[in-house]
Amino acid sequence: MKFNNLVKSFVAALVCLIILSCSDDQTTSPITPPPGNSNAPMAKFSDIQVKVFNSCAVAGCHSAASNQGNLTLTSGQSYSNLVNVQSVLFPSFKRVLPGDDGQSLLIKILKGDVNPRMPLNSTPLSNDVIDSIKAWINRGALNN
Repeated sequence: MKFNNLVKSFVAALVCLIILSCSDDQTTSPITPPPGNSNAPMAKFSDIQVKVFNSCAVAGCHSAASNQGNLTLTSGQSYSNLVNVQSVLFPSFKRVLPGDDGQSLLIKILKGDVNPRMPLNSTPLSNDVIDSIKAWINRGALNN
């Protein structure tokens, strides 16, 4: 029963991620591609927080009150809850392993490589958004 509640919480958090990523809010700058040969959009953690994680917290899935999967994604708390933190649901993975998107659970969950896929019961994040998060991780997952 405890595992089912964790899964439900985790899925709810992912749904929040999707909801925010589909927002029509144009007040923040778009994620733009980096110069050079890379096709991955450039993103800073602050961009990802505003465009993705804030929706997960506002929807109540990963707020301080609901804390689904022991993961709070509110501004000021999300970074320390993600980077170099062992996953509760998948203890063999860190939520975000700086420099290695392939071993970061966040990417596996967003891509649907593990279940539940996030956002839960919602449209998956676009490849561009996921690629942007991957690029942030591969650049060291800085708190920028």
